[in-house]
Amino acid sequence: MLIRSLEPHDDSDWLRLRRALWPDCSEAMHDSEMEGYTNSAGTQAVFVLVREDGHLGGFVEVSVRDRVDGSVSPRVAYLEGWFVDPDLRGHGFGRGLVATAERWGIARGLTEIASDVEIANTKGLAAHEALGFRETFRLVHFLKSLNALVALLTLLGLTDGANAAPVAELKILSFNIWVNGGRSLSNCIAVIRTAGADIVGLQECNAATAQTIASNLGFYAATDSDASIVSRFRILTNIAASGGRGVTIELAPGQRVHFFNCHLAAYPYGPYHLRDGKTQNFVIDVENSTRMPALNKLLSAMAPHIAAAEPSFLTGDFNAPSHFDYTAYPWPTSIACTNAGLNDSYFVAHPNNRKFPGPFAFNERGITWTPLTNEEPKGVFDRIDFVYFSAGDGVTVASSVELDGRNSVNPWPSDHRAVLSTFVLTPSPLTDKASRPVPPNGATNVASAQTPKTPFVAKQLRRRSRSRLNTPFHK
Repeated sequence: MLIRSLEPHDDSDWLRLRRALWPDCSEAMHDSEMEGYTNSAGTQAVFVLVREDGHLGGFVEVSVRDRVDGSVSPRVAYLEGWFVDPDLRGHGFGRGLVATAERWGIARGLTEIASDVEIANTKGLAAHEALGFRETFRLVHFLKSLNALVALLTLLGLTDGANAAPVAELKILSFNIWVNGGRSLSNCIAVIRTAGADIVGLQECNAATAQTIASNLGFYAATDSDASIVSRFRILTNIAASGGRGVTIELAPGQRVHFFNCHLAAYPYGPYHLRDGKTQNFVIDVENSTRMPALNKLLSAMAPHIAAAEPSFLTGDFNAPSHFDYTAYPWPTSIACTNAGLNDSYFVAHPNNRKFPGPFAFNERGITWTPLTNEEPKGVFDRIDFVYFSAGDGVTVASSVELDGRNSVNPWPSDHRAVLSTFVLTPSPLTDKASRPVPPNGATNVASAQTPKTPFVAKQLRRRSRSRLNTPFHK
């Protein structure tokens, strides 16, 4: 058996192994992550176990992460995925794959390698311990229903929920936490706590991580394999929303909001094409074929809620810039949101920020990708994380700010800056809001009757954010 670096002709076998390791991962996510490894500029690697017949029998994915829980080094190698076919286990091949990943880390000047495994995965735990890993963190979640107590107190007239005042201020955070917590999940939780966020759209956050975050904050959680939501207020119902996650949240009796979260495909990344001199038509066509199909589905699910009188919000890592930040460059995702009747809260608060042309610096106002210059090998920085809100629903932007180690938790735990928008909520008059149905070509163009939009039809024509929650070899 041979262990070597991944080669282009290995893709189909690699995908088969990934499907076996992560059966709940979507094909789009597999595709995005696999492309991410091939464009990683030396910060990620894949090594494969080759059978005698040339097919693959196992793999290990390894990356460089900034500090993780329990590490003493500022940067560590990290096992993102580790798998050996069942018929090849027990022969030392898994150990060989990890040893190869360790040598890869040493060659980059790293002195520690980290990993993770679910608590119930006893084989995975034993495999890590056999290779010399030491456990650094463990968490068990508990849940107790309060329905019986609530019913009793209500019967006795001892609850005052019905008299609760409407919520007048709402803080919403969009936060890509970098593969379930990046440098430190505890720091991610501290970011949310210190920001005073009420509802958070989390990207690169699986169900277990979202539950951990919610448990630590005393929040409710609507979990997802990637785009989870946590809320200080009670989550009433799920909203069927292909392309993202959607819920209805009760702020107070009779006061509801509809909240959606998404993480659009990372690659191909439009700003890279722009930097490389591709034509505007080429870049926009790629955007339409890469990110717009999922966003169109999500905006279609949002349409009846946007058209109603209750506020709607959309957070997300869109992996695409906004047309508001560029001069005469029609980035489709932001235009589609605008035409759907949504307002970009950060742009509303900062309409006079500098616009492209002229490359953005990593520390310019509004830039969310990325505060970590070593994570952007091509030097391309942009505002790609957003908090949108529905127009005409009594929602006013009080402030909107990007968060990082300069104004929040330091060291900052993620490769994205977060976006915190504070809204003032006032009851809106019960006026009709008109919406245009989604046209047959799949484009989204839903406009608020109270806020005319510039006409635009996004063609129905898939960045760079590492997105893998794993549980190798059994992780």
